[in-house]
Amino acid sequence: MQKSLFVKEDGFVEKIGLLEERIVSIVEKVKQLKDEKRILEERVQRLELELKRKDDELNSIKQNTKEIERLRDELSKLTEEREIVKTQVEGLLKELDSIEIG
Repeated sequence: MQKSLFVKEDGFVEKIGLLEERIVSIVEKVKQLKDEKRILEERVQRLELELKRKDDELNSIKQNTKEIERLRDELSKLTEEREIVKTQVEGLLKELDSIEIG
């Protein structure tokens, strides 16, 4: 006598039904995990781009800082030179004032 798949014998059909439910559940979970993976990969790409932009920005700031330090040094030297020239000019003016034009 041949067993029918539609007849409950030894719980076979029940076991097949449970197995099918588990397979469907696993397939849904795999789909969900693939979606989550895709979302995470997109997020990683966005974060890598943002990191690159921030790194470029940091490098630019470092360059600007170096330029500011250079300009600060130059300004300090020019200010010192101006004071020296001012002192010399004041000395020359005092000498001219002391000379009597006759």
